[in-house]
Amino acid sequence: MPSRSLRAGPSRLFASLSPLRLKRSVSAASVGTASDSAARVVAELPAYQVALWPDGWVLGAGGEVSVRDTHAMAEARRWYALADRAAGRPRMDRTMRLHGTFVPRPVVALAGQRFPSESVASVAVQLVAGDWITQRRQQLLAAPEEAIRARRLGWTGSRHAADPGTDAIATCVTEALADCLREGLVAATGYDLKVRPDDGFGIRGYRCLITVGLDSATCARYRDVLQMALVPWNRAVVRDGVAHPLIKVEVCGRR
Repeated sequence: MPSRSLRAGPSRLFASLSPLRLKRSVSAASVGTASDSAARVVAELPAYQVALWPDGWVLGAGGEVSVRDTHAMAEARRWYALADRAAGRPRMDRTMRLHGTFVPRPVVALAGQRFPSESVASVAVQLVAGDWITQRRQQLLAAPEEAIRARRLGWTGSRHAADPGTDAIATCVTEALADCLREGLVAATGYDLKVRPDDGFGIRGYRCLITVGLDSATCARYRDVLQMALVPWNRAVVRDGVAHPLIKVEVCGRR
C-alpha cells in the first residue's frame, strides 16, 4: 500500500503549479482583452481616419477636420510625381503596392483640405477610395494594437503651422533660445544658427544647426532643452514606427 506521503505527492505538485497556471491564464486573458479592445477601436474608426491613419488629420474644436500629409501620403506623392515625369506616364499602383507605399491619388490630393465635420470627411474619402479604405481597415485590424500604438506616437504642438518657411523657423528658434537663456536653462554663450529645409522624406522638416563654444556634454543638454522649448511649434510625424520631429535641433561645439 503506498505511503501517505506518496499519495499526497501529486496533489502537492498540482497545488504548487496552480498559482503559476492561474498567473499564465490571467496574463493570456489580459493580452486577449487588450487585443480585442484595440480591434474594436479600429473597427469603429470613421472612414476618414482609416484613410489618413495614423496622423493625417486634425480635429478642430468645432468638429471640423483638416487633412494633412502622413508619411505614406508624402511618399506616394513622390511616386506619382515620378510617374508623371516618365514617358507615357506609367501606372505605379502595382509597384507602389510591392513597396508598401500605395495610397490612392485622390486621397493624396486631399492634403490641405478642410471639411466641416467628420461625417463629411468620411463621405468624401469613401467617394474617392471606398474599396481601398475597406482594405486598409483590414490591414489595421490584422495588428490593431500596433495600429493604436502608431497613432499615439504622433503629436502636434498647439502653435504648429504647416511648412512655415526657413525664416519663420529661424525666428522661432531665436526667440525660444532667448527665453531659455533668460530662464537660465542653457549656458549663456554666443552661437551661430543655420536653418536648412529637409525634404528627405516628403514632408518638409527643418534642421536647426547651432554652433556654440561648449563641450559635447553641455551641447547635448543645450540641444535637449531647446528641442523641448520648440514643442509648441513642432510636429512629430510617424515613420516606420517611430516619431520624427519636423523641427530638429543639432548642437555642436566650435572647433
